[in-house]
Formats: sequence, C-alpha cells, structure tokens
Amino acid sequence: MMQKIVGRSWLGLLFVAVLLGGCAHSINVSPSMSNVAAKTAQTTPQKIGVSVGYYISQKNRQLEVTTPGGGGDNVRYYPYEALEIGYRDVLTGLYRNAAISNSDTPNPNDRFDYVIEPTVVTNSGSTGFFTWPPTNFSVDITNTIRDASGRVVASPRVVGVGTAETGERLRDHGFAGRRAMEDALVKTHAALQQVALEQGGAKREVPSVALGESKPKEQFVAQPKVNDVEERLRRLKDLKDKGLITNKDYETQKKSILDSL
Repeated sequence: MMQKIVGRSWLGLLFVAVLLGGCAHSINVSPSMSNVAAKTAQTTPQKIGVSVGYYISQKNRQLEVTTPGGGGDNVRYYPYEALEIGYRDVLTGLYRNAAISNSDTPNPNDRFDYVIEPTVVTNSGSTGFFTWPPTNFSVDITNTIRDASGRVVASPRVVGVGTAETGERLRDHGFAGRRAMEDALVKTHAALQQVALEQGGAKREVPSVALGESKPKEQFVAQPKVNDVEERLRRLKDLKDKGLITNKDYETQKKSILDSL
C-alpha cells in the first residue's frame, strides 16, 4: 500500500513538472540609460549637424518575441518597446535634432534630413538546468538610414551581448537582456558616429560590419553585406523552425531585413 502511495506521489510530481516545463516567462529587458550614458559620455563629440527622425512601426512596438531560457522553458518580452527610449536618447546625444518620425522616409513637414529605422533580432539561452532566467542574451540591430528621396544611404549593424550570473538573474530575471540592450546601444552610438551624414541628405562612409564581431575595420560599404543578410535570415528561420517565434513574427522580421537591402 505504501509503495502505491509513494508511486502515485512521484507520478504527481512528474505531472506537475511536465505542466510547469516549457513555460514562456515574461521578462523586462529595458536597458539602464545611466549605464549607457556612462559608457558613451567620453566618446561623444560635437553633435552632428543634421536633423534625424527614428521610425518604429506600431506593429514592431507591439511585437512580443519568445526565445529560450533555462530548464527547457522560454522567455518572452517586447524588444522594440524596451529599446525605444534608449534608442531615442542615443540619437538625441549624437545629432543636432532627433525626434520620432511617423514614416520610414523623411517628411518635408518634419524637416528631417534622414530617418533611421532599427531592425531588431534577439536571441537568448541558458546554461542553467533548474532555473529558467537566461544566462546569455544577444541583441542584433540593423540601423537603416534613408534620405529624403527614400534611398537607403547606410545600414550600420551592431550586435550587443549580455550575460548574467546566478545571483543576478535570480534577482532580476531580465538581467542578461538588459545588459545586451545596453551593449547594443553603446555600439549603435559608436557605429552611427562613423557614418558621415550631411545636411540635405548627403552621405560619405559607412562601416560594413557589425560592431561586436571580429571583422576587419578598414572595410566600408554603403549597403549591408549579402553574407550578413543571409546569416540574419538563417538565424531568423532557425528561431521559427524551433517554434520560438510565430510564422507572423517570422514574416514581419524577414520583410524588415529584406527591406534594408
């Protein structure tokens, strides 16, 4: 009789574990702008004398993404919503004028010389088996810059990474994500400084590779490299194939990446 009770107890615990396993836990990955400001303060030159708008579609603002956590669970969050305030602050610190734009192309009424549209692809993971908060996180941002004619003049890309120790992620479940967002914003600040924009829509040089990746510094192109785009599409498809993002999210992100060409 006792053996039956014990057996049922174990079955009950196993059933609960199955129910709890595979959950998608909500986390907040909003960056700390004081951390970003501290890292960019020493590298901010005189403001670039152009007016820029930044464009994030309403669909992207509401986009919820699911990526892996630990113990077989997933985490979910809103990457564009988390990024927006920090992204605006970075642009405000770099350019003569920076404000939100209602279009991905400069509107004469807004008097923007350029509009910058960020495309964000995130991923996460964990080395922890018994706890679900991620131990590592990445934020991949392509900053598509368009002039008044709608022409893409530059698309500097950065990759931010963040990690979290056990105590950090148990105290703040989105800690690795926050660090990755902060790292991506610091690298965005540096990448945009290297893009020579002029009032009226002229443009000179653009870094060809993502900051945070070990590639040659001396290479410059005005468009995203084909290999970079193929890699981002491959990673995006991998997330969809693993069931970590919906088909709708996949198509939305795929279109954003292809539109940056």
